[in-house]
Amino acid sequence: MTNRLNYLKKVYRNSIVFLIFCLIIIGFAFFLSSSFAQKRGFKPKPCLDCHKEKLDELNKKYVHSPMSKKDCEACHYRHGKIAVKALKETEEIKLCYNCHKEMALNMSKMPNVHTALKRGKCTPCHNPHAGDNKFFIKKIGNEQCFVCHKKEDFTFKNQHKALQEGCLVCHAPHGSQYKNNLIKSELAICGSCHNFTKESFKKAHQGYPVEKESCVGCHNPHGSPNNKLLRNSVHAPLISGQCASCHKPPNDPNPFSVVAPHEKLCYTCHKKQEKEFQQEYNHPPLKEGKCLSCHSPHAGDYPKLTVRGKTELCTKCHNQKAELLKLTNLHAPIKDKGCISCHNPHSSSNPFYLSLPENQLCFSCHSKTEKETKEKYVHIPFSKNECKSCHDVHGSNNPYMMKTPLTELCYTCHKKQEKEFYKVYIHTPVNNKNCIACHNPHSSSNERLLKDTENNLCLSCHGKRFAELTKGFLHTPFKNNSCNICHAPHSSDWIAHTKIQFPELCYSCHKNIETGVKSSNNIHVPLEEGKCLKCHSPHGTKIKNLLLSTPKELCLSCHDKIVITTAQKGHIEMEKGDCLSCHFSHYSESKYLLKDKDPELCIKCHLVDKERLLKSHIKPLDKIKSCLSCHEPHVTEKPGLIKKIKHAPFTKGQCNACHK
Repeated sequence: MTNRLNYLKKVYRNSIVFLIFCLIIIGFAFFLSSSFAQKRGFKPKPCLDCHKEKLDELNKKYVHSPMSKKDCEACHYRHGKIAVKALKETEEIKLCYNCHKEMALNMSKMPNVHTALKRGKCTPCHNPHAGDNKFFIKKIGNEQCFVCHKKEDFTFKNQHKALQEGCLVCHAPHGSQYKNNLIKSELAICGSCHNFTKESFKKAHQGYPVEKESCVGCHNPHGSPNNKLLRNSVHAPLISGQCASCHKPPNDPNPFSVVAPHEKLCYTCHKKQEKEFQQEYNHPPLKEGKCLSCHSPHAGDYPKLTVRGKTELCTKCHNQKAELLKLTNLHAPIKDKGCISCHNPHSSSNPFYLSLPENQLCFSCHSKTEKETKEKYVHIPFSKNECKSCHDVHGSNNPYMMKTPLTELCYTCHKKQEKEFYKVYIHTPVNNKNCIACHNPHSSSNERLLKDTENNLCLSCHGKRFAELTKGFLHTPFKNNSCNICHAPHSSDWIAHTKIQFPELCYSCHKNIETGVKSSNNIHVPLEEGKCLKCHSPHGTKIKNLLLSTPKELCLSCHDKIVITTAQKGHIEMEKGDCLSCHFSHYSESKYLLKDKDPELCIKCHLVDKERLLKSHIKPLDKIKSCLSCHEPHVTEKPGLIKKIKHAPFTKGQCNACHK
């Protein structure tokens, strides 16, 4: 036990010594490397030695303080970072606020902040390194503002003098306590140029103390096509200076109060409209007498004194429809005229305040489509003018403003057909759910709303097949373009979309063959297996009976053993390629589909050579029981189609050695 303890102490002591030695070596190596690095002169290289394109910035009139000191690392990491341009902050505004702390504090208290700052951006307006304009502004005066704010919106026949002097006369560039980033309250700004106490000012405003209300309710603060900077659309009494037609006199304690309740005030002039608005369906604001929810009482920038334009006015309340403007296929009238192209904004005798009954409204634009209602066959929803059964009346992300993708739309009603079409073989348009490849969605002169006659419709895709078979022997349905006699138009459980399986399909016309097959014991194997197309073309060929090849070639394509021989002699009819001179093609009462039994079949041809046959057969043929006992029916190596028989007397022609 003592020895083991001494051993462990020794190991521990040696380990400590080794660790101290390693630390000394590492420290020495670090010292040498530092000395070597100092000798090599490893010190930071100025950024501008590489970024020489930035040297010109130093010659500009105004240079950013870190840039003037060539202190690039005040904003950038020397060796880069994942963030763009190796900035020390991923958000641009935070980087600027690292130095501009007072600005950061002020902006945090502002209820109204410039949009660029809200988005964390300073460089849309300021150059980060240097510039020829004060505060490193990229462009001079209003041109900087017009980078974001469309210049045409501020270009008018009559322009506000303040705008000519510059946007910053009225607006703060970063943020403000006042709406629209104004440097003061609206009335304070206007009053700094316009003396509200002047008689000329009072006269222009009919003596009303407008300085207590708002100037921009009537005037555009930037410019206008109208005199006195009145807004684009002005209320008629305002133009003619008849303020008292709506308001109480200017010397009244409440001069801006109206002379009648709001719900009656407008009708004092708009008497005709009052009658028109008494219809079955009334817009709630109209019904509640809230004309000012849609209209400005004095002036506005939109037609009819509306407070907003086109669709924006409606989506203010109908906010669920605001997403419509993002649709891929927006209804054209909404784009052009807004909601009022279809809806009456006040009152209507039609649901949804439609300007016309639903069955007339769509056709007021789609007159060409209306003509389709007179076709012989009309789609049921279309015949009832139920356009919205298939189309979204406002717009859609689908073609033709369909409520669902075209591949799903038809099956929303034709659910039964959808299940029926799930079969083994599906017509390509059906498989692609492209119903309108064959059907017109509204109406047609053809049954089942087909785009063309059934025959021509198939030809529109499968025309090449018909063109190749203009001559020869054609299958009657094919010749008459009656594809539907054999084929199902949508889907089938059988190959080639046949209506029923083979051979039943063929039997539906060729009933005589069906009758013969059912009453016969010997049936051609392909027919028995339902493979009519093994021998016949379903459409047409250049060979009689729609055969795919000559009878000889066709038969030998299966019965190839007949010719796999060194035979030198062949049956005359077979050499002609006429297998059907002896055999039936489909069925027979006799074995091998023979047209008659043995020897009756052979005797029909071989009676003409009686003397030679009597000599070789010794007795009359009608006394012979079987020809095939001695002869091959097709080919052989010996004359006379004699079989390979080894019986010596027979090979010598000495039949009477055994037979009487």
